[in-house]
Amino acid sequence: MKLGVQLYSIRDTYTNGEEFKKSLIKIKELGYEGVEFAGYAGLQAEELRDFLSQIGLEPISSHYGVDDLESKLEELLTYNHKLGTKIIICAYAPTSNLEELKRLQSVMETTQEAAKAYGLKVAYHNHSHEFEVVEDGSVPMDLIKEYCELEVDTYWVFNSGVNPYAYIKENADYISLIHLKDGDLEGNPCAIGEGHNDIKGILCAAQEIGTEWVIVENDNPVPDGLSDVARSMTYLKQI
Repeated sequence: MKLGVQLYSIRDTYTNGEEFKKSLIKIKELGYEGVEFAGYAGLQAEELRDFLSQIGLEPISSHYGVDDLESKLEELLTYNHKLGTKIIICAYAPTSNLEELKRLQSVMETTQEAAKAYGLKVAYHNHSHEFEVVEDGSVPMDLIKEYCELEVDTYWVFNSGVNPYAYIKENADYISLIHLKDGDLEGNPCAIGEGHNDIKGILCAAQEIGTEWVIVENDNPVPDGLSDVARSMTYLKQI
């Protein structure tokens, strides 16, 4: 089981490609083995791929909203194929009604079919709203996993009132990646070990189901992204 970081967590550390590279070096120095993207700071895929190889970080996956997957799919697939990522993630989609769910299914199925030609897998990253019952009595997460693999965000699972350890174990066949995330009881993420989530249980479950990558993320790092993911790594090394 390898440890990566979602680069959205350090979005405050760069405004251009060269600053982005410096931040990636710091991520490597902290001990992370791979990265999940939420933007590329204007760098071309080949340049970024070669730089990651040079410093010893693996490109794991990339996050996109459902609108981007619908409107510029081939561009995104081409970039990720050149970059060397393995998985395309739908980072967010509205799921409050059956119409939105139908649209999400259509986009994800189209994405999966197109991704095959590039050797890429496709998964869906949850928040809390996918656990809220819609008008026909169904739960969006139960529907999504029937046509798409999951990147389980364990804090939003916890925040929705579901036990993350149990959810991972019960849905092992559907999970491609796990977001390791901590937070308080009011819906506010925080550094690993500083919240109320069952971090040790999540790591045990991830290992038990054979997850290759566990990815640290904090949506709202304090006081800044690098110090936040550094504290997360310090805690993880301790346990």
